[in-house]
Amino acid sequence: MAVEEVLGYRGVAQRLVTPLGAIGRGFRRFAVRKPLGAFGAVVLTIVVIMAIFAPWIAPYPYDELHLGDILKGPSLKYLFGTDENGRDVFSRIVYGAQITAVVGLGSVMLSAILSGVVGIISGYLGGRADTLIQRAVDVWMSFPPLYLLLTFAAILGTAGGGVLGIGRGPDWGPNIKGMSLILTLGIILAGGSSRVVRSAVLAVKAQPFVDSARVMGAGPVYIMLRYILPNVLPVIIVLATLQLGVAVLAEATVSFLGFGIPPPFPSWGQMLAGRARQLGVHYPWLVLAPGAAIFFTVYSFNMLGDALRDLLDPRLRGGR
Repeated sequence: MAVEEVLGYRGVAQRLVTPLGAIGRGFRRFAVRKPLGAFGAVVLTIVVIMAIFAPWIAPYPYDELHLGDILKGPSLKYLFGTDENGRDVFSRIVYGAQITAVVGLGSVMLSAILSGVVGIISGYLGGRADTLIQRAVDVWMSFPPLYLLLTFAAILGTAGGGVLGIGRGPDWGPNIKGMSLILTLGIILAGGSSRVVRSAVLAVKAQPFVDSARVMGAGPVYIMLRYILPNVLPVIIVLATLQLGVAVLAEATVSFLGFGIPPPFPSWGQMLAGRARQLGVHYPWLVLAPGAAIFFTVYSFNMLGDALRDLLDPRLRGGR
């Protein structure tokens, strides 16, 4: 092999290792300052990895029946035991992470986009436009979130299908599990967040550099994209992170009440419902495993959101 090729390979390896090392050092500093926030980041990474690589991580398919091993306790063969149909609980927990990741991250991303657009436009334009938008947000926030979520879940369904995977009807477009839940949760969460974004926009709008850009002839759209958005983006990111736990808990609640992803595909909230409520007294692993998954995920996401809030906003000094 020529010397030039060896040096070329070393250069590529160095370019790959350098960013990874920087990320590792940054995460270590973050872990020292905010250990619970770092724990939340690790849990979020684990959930995403489980969702992506579920077929390779789970020892069994989520719907595989082991009729000779019904309601078996935790063991080396079944880490979290089996349910009343002989299905491996650990495998169902792993596959359930797909719903948690898709619905949680999807609804939070939609909420961040909607709240950012509404908050920036309302805060920057001001006047009558701001008044009209805020009155619409008042109506938006006046509906009880849980009832609104259940109503849309009952009307649209949650299994995909329909146009663009939303609701019922002939399939057309991507069929994403929980698409209607993502849309409903994203719209519900965006209402309150838009108010916070608007407040941040009002503070940025009063800065001299915005007045300078306006005097130089910059239009409203350019100012909002070039000057307002970058300065309120940390607020949007923190709000999105804080809402991750809310979205996961809301999806689990809807699934527990029977309006979530229909069987046999597993959801952590769904695993707590049905026969598990009756059998959990005598076979506690049926409820402890999905309950612990929901608890640790929601707790970790909340800690991550608090840590990012404290780091990105110097006015806040959390003890965690």
